[in-house]
Amino acid sequence: MNATVITLLDSAKARMSGYAALLNYRYMNLSVKAEPAALLSFTVNVAGAEWPLEKAARVRNAPGREDQFEIYPNSADLATPILKGLFSAHPEYKTEIKQVEDAENPGDSYLLVTVPEVDKNRHDLLMQGVGTLADICKGQMDAVMETLTPQLAFKMTNATPEALKEAKDALQNLYDQHQDMCKQFRADKEQEIEEAYKKYQEQHAAQQKEQEEKDAAENEQAGMQMRMNRTDDDQ
Repeated sequence: MNATVITLLDSAKARMSGYAALLNYRYMNLSVKAEPAALLSFTVNVAGAEWPLEKAARVRNAPGREDQFEIYPNSADLATPILKGLFSAHPEYKTEIKQVEDAENPGDSYLLVTVPEVDKNRHDLLMQGVGTLADICKGQMDAVMETLTPQLAFKMTNATPEALKEAKDALQNLYDQHQDMCKQFRADKEQEIEEAYKKYQEQHAAQQKEQEEKDAAENEQAGMQMRMNRTDDDQ
């Protein structure tokens, strides 16, 4: 292949890789777990300047929890701008202001952020989002193919049929590789959503069973008390 064709293929690879990376990043923002990467999608407005979150706060996962972040503002006056930025990116998150315990400076506060459970409604919304983002990514890659395929043919006007086929096959292979990558991103995200939904169902089934057993025990106790009262009345 000549240098012009190689440059065209490198351009195709760079663009498709960028679209694939963007798809994966967007999937991280369809939050099922508390992934710090999901917090990269917003900035903090400080006196008219847009700060990345890492400049305004320290973030960590809540100990022992997959569904919670702890955000520690670098100063008290940054809490409100952080909340505004967070809400703009993830209005579904539940946020609480907590007091730091066992700290050198008791009274300092932090933001406890909880990713909501994946119930039936959220499951359906997340799965719909996964499909929509996948379609957008495929459309972007299809547009690259539609643009570069005729350019490739034009640049190889004087090439042999074998050389032209080799170049077209190389472009198609790039497309296929990146499509496979995106399909794997989608499959992984869908599996993550399904597992979270299954966990939600199991937890709520266990809670329901526990409540039913509690209600049955209370009803039994009430029935025994009524029988005892009748016995006392008959005497």
